[in-house]
Amino acid sequence: MTRGLGIVTGRFGRVALLDMDTSLTTHAHAHCHAVFKVAGPDQHFTVDGARLPLKADTAVLVNAWQEHHYAHRDDRERSVFLALYLETDWLARADRLFSSCGRPAFFARPGIAVSAEAALWRDRLTEMIETGHDDAGAVEDAILQLTWTIGRSAANPASPPARAPDYRVRRALRSMREHLGEPYDYDALAGLAGLSRSRFNTLFRDCTGVTPAVYGNAIRIEASVCALGDPATGIGQVSDDLGFSAASNFCRFFQQHTGLTPSDYRRVTASLAG
Repeated sequence: MTRGLGIVTGRFGRVALLDMDTSLTTHAHAHCHAVFKVAGPDQHFTVDGARLPLKADTAVLVNAWQEHHYAHRDDRERSVFLALYLETDWLARADRLFSSCGRPAFFARPGIAVSAEAALWRDRLTEMIETGHDDAGAVEDAILQLTWTIGRSAANPASPPARAPDYRVRRALRSMREHLGEPYDYDALAGLAGLSRSRFNTLFRDCTGVTPAVYGNAIRIEASVCALGDPATGIGQVSDDLGFSAASNFCRFFQQHTGLTPSDYRRVTASLAG
C-alpha cells in the first residue's frame, strides 16, 4: 500500500511526499502538477498518452486539466515521489513567468531534465516535508524556487488562451458542482445541455480538455481533500456528503486517485497558514 510520508497544504495548493507501490487511475487536476522521483527504482508516468520516464534526473510536468495516470511497474519495489499540486492563481501572482499557467499547453513538454539547481530545491523541499517544517514562508519560497527553476526551461509563453466553455457546457459544469452529493447521470447532463450524449462528450472535452467523468471525479477529489482537512468531519460523513453508497467505495475511489486512503491522507497532512 502507498504510504504518505508527509503532505503540506496552503494557499499554494498542496505538496505530497509519497512512498508508492500502487498505480493511479486516469485523472486530471485544476492545478499545475509536477512530479519528481526522490528515491527507489525508476518509474514512468503517462501524460496524454505519452509514456515518460521518471528518474532522479527527470521530472514530469502536467498542465491544468491534462489527463495522466501512473502504472507502478513492480509492486515488490517502492519509489518515493515528491508531487506538487499548485494553484494556478497563486503561481500567477507569485511570478510573471506563470501568468498564463492556467492555460492549455503552458508546459511545452511533459518530460524535462532536472538541473543541479532544481535537484537542490527538490531535495530541500523534501527535507522540509520530512522534518515537519512549519514555516509557511520558507516552504512557499522553496516551492516557488523549484517551480521557477523547472518553469524557465519548460514554460511556453505563447501557450494558447483557454477556450471559454460553450454555454451548454457551462450549464452542465454548474449542475455538477451544485450536485456533488449525488451520483452523476451523464445522460441527464447531456439532456440538460440539450445535446446527444456523444455530442455532449465531444463538446465537453473541447471546452475543458477532459471527459465529463474525469472532470466529475476531479471535483469530487478536491471536495474530499478539502473536507478531510477538517478533523471534526468523519470519513463516513465525507463519503455521504459526496454521494457514495458506502464509505468503502469512497475510500477505494480516493485511493485510486491519490494513492492514499482518506485516513492516511488526513494523518500525514499539515496545513500551513500564510
